[in-house]
Amino acid sequence: MTRLRAAALCALVVTVAAAAGAAADESADLALRTRMWAIAERLDCPVCQGQSVRDSNAQLAAQMRAIILIRLQAGESEDQIMQFFADRYGPGVLREPPREGLALGVWLGPLVVVGFGVVLVAAVLARGRRRAAMPGGDLAAYEQIVDDLRRPRRGG
Repeated sequence: MTRLRAAALCALVVTVAAAAGAAADESADLALRTRMWAIAERLDCPVCQGQSVRDSNAQLAAQMRAIILIRLQAGESEDQIMQFFADRYGPGVLREPPREGLALGVWLGPLVVVGFGVVLVAAVLARGRRRAAMPGGDLAAYEQIVDDLRRPRRGG
């Protein structure tokens, strides 16, 4: 009977260890898949208009998700994977353009336009205030011109 108990106890330990190992594998796989979906959200599908690799059902997007997963399993960082796709498909595949070089204009352009608009509005408002502040009694020069125009011309 002791052999039977020992065998049952051994079988129970092996079963629990196998289940724990499978749960650990599933947990690691779930973490990798979560990271893969996050990276896929940051990439535009090259064949779909305005869809991320995460949202696209295109075959290319599915292949890109598989590549992301393989590269994550190989130990590559998110930045390395993003750079891989940018090198392969161009920087347009990145949903957020890099903040360097010509792509910096995408980030700074709107700020420059808004700044110019603020300066323009301030200039128009300042001009309006200056006109409102002009004294109303300083019309003698204009009255003189009107009087000169009303007088009949002599000689001519």
